[in-house]
Amino acid sequence: MSEMKKEKLEANQGLLDYLIKHVRPELAEKIDQSKSIETMIVGLGRQGTRHAQLMMEYGTNVTCGVAPGRSGTKVHETIPVYASAEEAVMNHPNIAVASIWRHYSTAKDATIEVIRSGVPIIVLISEFIPLKDVRDILVEARKHKTILFGGNTPGIIFPPEGIKIGMLPDIFQAQITDEGGIGPKGVTILSRSGAILYHMSDALASAGIAQNGVLGVGGDGAIGSRFVDLVSLVMNYENTDLVVVAGEIGGMQEELLAQDMIEHPKKYSKPLVALISGANAPEGKTMGHAGAVITPGQKYGTFNSKKELLEKAGAIVVNHQHDLIKAVKSKLNQTYFRVEDYYERMKKKWDAKSPEPTWGTLITKVLPNNLVIKGYSLQDIIAKKGLLETTYLLTKGEFPKNELLGLEKIAINAAKEEFLHLDKNPEESDVSKIIGTFLLLDKKLSNFANSEKDPSRVAAYSLGRVLRYLSIYFGNSQKLDNHNQDQLSFSDLIYLCLVGELPEDKMKIKLLEAIITACVDHGVTPPSTQATLILASTRANYEVAISAGIQAITDVHGGAGQKAAEFMLSVVKKSKETATDLQETTFELIKETIKAGKRIEGLGHRIHTQDPRRDVLWDFAKKAGYAKECVEVSRIISDSFYRVRGMNLPINVDGVIGAIIADMEIDPKLAKAVFVFGRTAGLTAHYYEEISTQPQMRRIAFDKAIYKGPAIREITE
Repeated sequence: MSEMKKEKLEANQGLLDYLIKHVRPELAEKIDQSKSIETMIVGLGRQGTRHAQLMMEYGTNVTCGVAPGRSGTKVHETIPVYASAEEAVMNHPNIAVASIWRHYSTAKDATIEVIRSGVPIIVLISEFIPLKDVRDILVEARKHKTILFGGNTPGIIFPPEGIKIGMLPDIFQAQITDEGGIGPKGVTILSRSGAILYHMSDALASAGIAQNGVLGVGGDGAIGSRFVDLVSLVMNYENTDLVVVAGEIGGMQEELLAQDMIEHPKKYSKPLVALISGANAPEGKTMGHAGAVITPGQKYGTFNSKKELLEKAGAIVVNHQHDLIKAVKSKLNQTYFRVEDYYERMKKKWDAKSPEPTWGTLITKVLPNNLVIKGYSLQDIIAKKGLLETTYLLTKGEFPKNELLGLEKIAINAAKEEFLHLDKNPEESDVSKIIGTFLLLDKKLSNFANSEKDPSRVAAYSLGRVLRYLSIYFGNSQKLDNHNQDQLSFSDLIYLCLVGELPEDKMKIKLLEAIITACVDHGVTPPSTQATLILASTRANYEVAISAGIQAITDVHGGAGQKAAEFMLSVVKKSKETATDLQETTFELIKETIKAGKRIEGLGHRIHTQDPRRDVLWDFAKKAGYAKECVEVSRIISDSFYRVRGMNLPINVDGVIGAIIADMEIDPKLAKAVFVFGRTAGLTAHYYEEISTQPQMRRIAFDKAIYKGPAIREITE
């Protein structure tokens, strides 16, 4: 029975691991254990950021980035950014490869910093680096035994392992084994030119010849690793069957290699084929690269001088791709995959549509009939976790372990601190407007958010402030101040501020908190989140962005719970007055409401055919003993609406919340207030994700958002 097909070679089985082992054997041992090669990207301008994404898509483990002034942020939502290479390696000690994308004016300092941090392999993409700077870089690289590719290199790529460092395209082909999996064997290509390298690879692949590694050594006049430094090294890799060198006129790289081959033939155990470009180039004229120029009057650096010496050393020298294929095939006497399969794979790539631009979020994935927050289903969170635990999850990615008491203290203290006073009775205004205004003018909140770097602590503080303002809105502020707050948990404080008294039944407190937790987030597309993200993109202050998001919660978005509660209370009232059962009374009132040209609030959802928060809240209300007549109406209202209009509109979370609050005999206005309160946590998470992972003033396409957080998982504790 054949073994399972390998989609790609494990990282510790390929040529890159072999190179790392050559200079840092202790790091290679860690790679053997982790089966992963960690890389970092230095320089996160337009090109560096773009190619970080392309490298990840190819399969490269881009562990972190380095960009001065951006420490603590993330690029592409998942890659942490540090201010220096030293800081990056301190946090990720197993980084084995770094690519450098800095401007030539700062490339020297960036490269030397990475070398000194101990990274064994460096790919210097930057070009036009002054020779005096290159000299300093090379001195440092030799001192630390660093393998340095470039400057002016397109990068390096290892097709069997699915790893690329740099800007090389995805055209290189690995060996396909008899079992149909990926194998390690093939030819290794070293090239001074990126363009020639691409064409050579395509030519070889069209003849069924695989590449186990393609190394762009760099096209500048002075570079880190020359042919003479690398050819014998890669020949000693057991899975390299032949080495192809793509050289060009200018410099002495090819002559130095040939001379070393003549003097030390035992170092060169595999066949070598060299393609030399520039046979007809005039003296003194640069041909593409800074190093591709024949010095007038010199006998070295010409096509003929290179060809003559390499052939003397036993290499085959060609000047055309057709001759290259012929020479390589004559030395190998084998192919590595079916050519027909190669053309089929390439055709799929050519025919594939370009991916549509997207942007990612790590917070919430909205699926039909499911809401996933950081990998956990929201309905499971509602059943098992409290508001502050959920807030920590939203902002930090996991549930708190020892941090919960600290967050609770912050939230409670925030509710106690000095607060704003309005000139008029806040009950005269909409709850979203009044809370948003309070937050916008709250200097305490502004100062806390500006001084505190931990988003979870800012979120906890904000919840405390919103809670205080809601107590003002509902006229419960004095009751809060008169109560001995030292004996209250944050859950108790929530109930006291919103309702004005503490119930004897503690399940009532838990039920209200569960309702609030159900409102924390619904992804990036709701208007409240969009408003916050747009302001975050412009780097508006925290309180400004959160205020805008809260004020976007209107009767159209997030405010249906109050009207749903009022409708259900009217059904219950009429049922009792007319001695008619709830089902018929619901049917009759829906008919009357629609005939009057009014909406039935709390029904319908643009994504869910069954709101995932519905059942868990119903169950919670039942366990707490507050699933009474209004909850019963919420269970039958969709069927009654279908009888009237012939449309299937499921009850949504607003309708369920309205029903439960009505059965708890709490003011129906609370239904919208709890939505505002809960959503404060989600808006905070989106604000900090935007400012820490995205460029300023980016164009936000909300309908193109892709969830990049953890896969769906269960709460185990």
